[in-house]
Amino acid sequence: MTLGAGAGAPISDSSPTTLHLGVSLALCGGLWLVLVATGLLTRPLMPIDETRYVSVAWEMWVGGDALVPHLNGEAYGHKPPLLFWLINLVWAVFGVSEMAARVVAPMFALGCLFLTGALARRLWPDHEDVAFAAPMILIGVIFWGTVATLTLFDMLLAFFTLACMIGLVEAKGRRDTRGWLLFAVAFGLGVLAKGPVIAVHVLPVALAAPLWAGGSGTRSWSAWYAGLAVATVAGAAIALAWALPAAVVGGGDYGREILWNQTAVRIAEPFGHARPWWLYIAAMPVLFLPWSAWPPLWRALGSARALIGDRGARFCVLWFVFAVVGLSFIGVRQPHYLIPSMPAGAMLAAFALSNAAPAGRAIDWFVVGPVFAVFVAGSIALLVLQAWPERTDSAEWINDIDPLAALPVALAALVIASVRLTRWRLGVVRLAVASVLVVVAGHVALRPHLGAAFDLEPLARHIAGAQNQGSLVANVHRYHGQYQFLGRLGEPLAVTWQHEARQWAEAHPDAKMIVSHRALPDDSVPEFAQRFRGRIVAVWDARDVANSDLIVIP
Repeated sequence: MTLGAGAGAPISDSSPTTLHLGVSLALCGGLWLVLVATGLLTRPLMPIDETRYVSVAWEMWVGGDALVPHLNGEAYGHKPPLLFWLINLVWAVFGVSEMAARVVAPMFALGCLFLTGALARRLWPDHEDVAFAAPMILIGVIFWGTVATLTLFDMLLAFFTLACMIGLVEAKGRRDTRGWLLFAVAFGLGVLAKGPVIAVHVLPVALAAPLWAGGSGTRSWSAWYAGLAVATVAGAAIALAWALPAAVVGGGDYGREILWNQTAVRIAEPFGHARPWWLYIAAMPVLFLPWSAWPPLWRALGSARALIGDRGARFCVLWFVFAVVGLSFIGVRQPHYLIPSMPAGAMLAAFALSNAAPAGRAIDWFVVGPVFAVFVAGSIALLVLQAWPERTDSAEWINDIDPLAALPVALAALVIASVRLTRWRLGVVRLAVASVLVVVAGHVALRPHLGAAFDLEPLARHIAGAQNQGSLVANVHRYHGQYQFLGRLGEPLAVTWQHEARQWAEAHPDAKMIVSHRALPDDSVPEFAQRFRGRIVAVWDARDVANSDLIVIP
């Protein structure tokens, strides 16, 4: 008996062609490739997170310590090592490069699309439209598509969360041994990907199995919970196989960080955090654009009575709700922490659409169409202002926008305009394509600004040159490792603080010092300077710092 049993048969679509999961995944793969290529070609590694994570992988590469990751020469215990291991593996095969490092996390985004289709097919084997639409809806989420291009841990966590969910569905059926084995391996790798937070996404769903599985396919609930306990312990053992030796080798502080601070301490953090507990609820309409503004989906959610009685739908609802509630009170709240639960929303939306098969209405185009019309009008206005700047009073930032951004916007508008209102599946495909084009347009439009404001490679290369000449280099204020990989640095930077910078400079007169300024002092000239996030980051001789009251102000 299938998990989705009890739902009504899907209403037939007016399209004469049956669209299969393979077609959907092929389309999603093409859209994923467009997104990743756009990210690689239009923006640098983004400080502070991307540069920090690739720098940790770089220090693992040059230091040869795969057990204890390091950042700027010190043990780095804020994240587990799986991403760093995988980047090193890719470097071992293809050579060290920024591009090779930057494709690792996006590969897991591609894997998420495949696993979303696979899970949807298991939840609703008689509803092939769900397996077709769910990956398309997921890649069509503008926020998800943007995060898919970044070197972050969330896509790894999403991938292993999906694998755990497939394991639960398999274990609930007649393949309990294979299901629990998959759950255990995915749970352990999920911990190695981003820590114990994977438990927030998967364990509540597993514990609430009677709410979504009913009595079908499970011999007894005692056997279910015994299997869950064994699989969870086995998964934890996979993670501990790294964590325990690493804690011994890394020392007491590192051991406490990976064994205690990543779990118990982070539970208490959000209660003193600036972001409110309801952040995710308030942000959801924005995070799920454009689908949250698509009228056919809202009509489908309102009219699909099968949502109430369908076990697959309950599975997705519980998955998403438990994740939102758990993340609202555990861990630092960031919008991208919802990435692992977004496949649940995509599958639920696909199931609602497949059951209701909402008929198209003119209002559908008038809700979505004008958004892209505004984009097109804005693109035309931008081109006009850039073509005749002498005849307009345009702001300086207008000239920093790449006019090529108008092309994907125009294509997105054409895609939306071509939607046939009687075919919801084609509407899903075209809206997903339009959303990807919007992400592409955003990257292209911001390309000059991103390069000017965030590309730290010139500064990192200068620091590397100073180190190669035997100079000690110090960063004034907190250092996040942003120069280590970009400069391929072989030595860590010294770190000092504003209140002690002049004393440090006096003690190391031959050193170089990196200082961030709102504006450079009038009486001194640094040996190198570049803009970064609206400030100026400069490299100074330590003697200049020691002899001036204006270079570093305590």
